[in-house]
Amino acid sequence: MSTATLNSPRTNDYGQAAHYWILGPAIPSTARLARDSVRAVLAVTGHPRLIDPARVCVSDAVAHVLPLMSGPVLTVGVSVHPARVIITVGDEGGSDSRSSRRTMRREMDTEAGLRLLCRLTYAAGVTRTWRNSRIATRVWFELRDAQAVLG
Repeated sequence: MSTATLNSPRTNDYGQAAHYWILGPAIPSTARLARDSVRAVLAVTGHPRLIDPARVCVSDAVAHVLPLMSGPVLTVGVSVHPARVIITVGDEGGSDSRSSRRTMRREMDTEAGLRLLCRLTYAAGVTRTWRNSRIATRVWFELRDAQAVLG
């Protein structure tokens, strides 16, 4: 048995995150808007090494979510932390729901079009939420900047 002491009481970087939201119509051309917007956010927030994998993953996520959408608006959220980025792509059509089903990475290899996203990300998942007949699908993934972690 060993003991360890934390250098700081902070165990996560949630308080240091900057959050960005991109909204667009639920049409195929919104994929390019989402990719370019995420690229711009990562470039100005100091994560240039994450731009290429983020663009590929956003494209896969949009392609997965669009056919399943029940609402008219596609939402892309980008949470930028010092050494990582969490991106969500989803349909907010059922966001007022009370029930949900989550699919984690090990199950996502069976989801069409999400295999590449699983291989490029540190963590990923799909959440489906429903209320009455409306179902909202959200794909999320986390990318880590190894050089930022090493300092």
